[in-house]
Amino acid sequence: MELSAQFEQSGGMYVATGVLFLIPCALLFFATRNLFTTDGALPLLRRYFSGAAVFIAGVSTIMHIVWNVSWLHEGGSPHGMRAGPGIWEPLGPILVCTFLIALAPSVFGKGKVRMLLLGWSVSMIAVFYLIYMFQMD
Repeated sequence: MELSAQFEQSGGMYVATGVLFLIPCALLFFATRNLFTTDGALPLLRRYFSGAAVFIAGVSTIMHIVWNVSWLHEGGSPHGMRAGPGIWEPLGPILVCTFLIALAPSVFGKGKVRMLLLGWSVSMIAVFYLIYMFQMD
């Protein structure tokens, strides 16, 4: 029996991961909707910064979902056990970079989009740690 197959996660962990990611996805959806409904309210430069932040945040969210599913599938554990090789290994540093790049332009945004993006970043960190907490049980 392969080592990573011994430690694969149950289906409930994948469902919990999907449910946890609903919060950052919803915040990102509302940020995108608010950005497109406030046409003239933001100066052009801030609108570009906010649009770039929303786009990069979307890419970062998708990468985070893929990373978590790959890590769980390969037998990742918060107890210090290393998961088997998978797509999660090269995605890790890229995920962190895109998260930080998405966070930086949101500082220059203004209004609801800025608050929703800052809420998105907090929820992404919370999801990251909550998945580990759920695995401890």
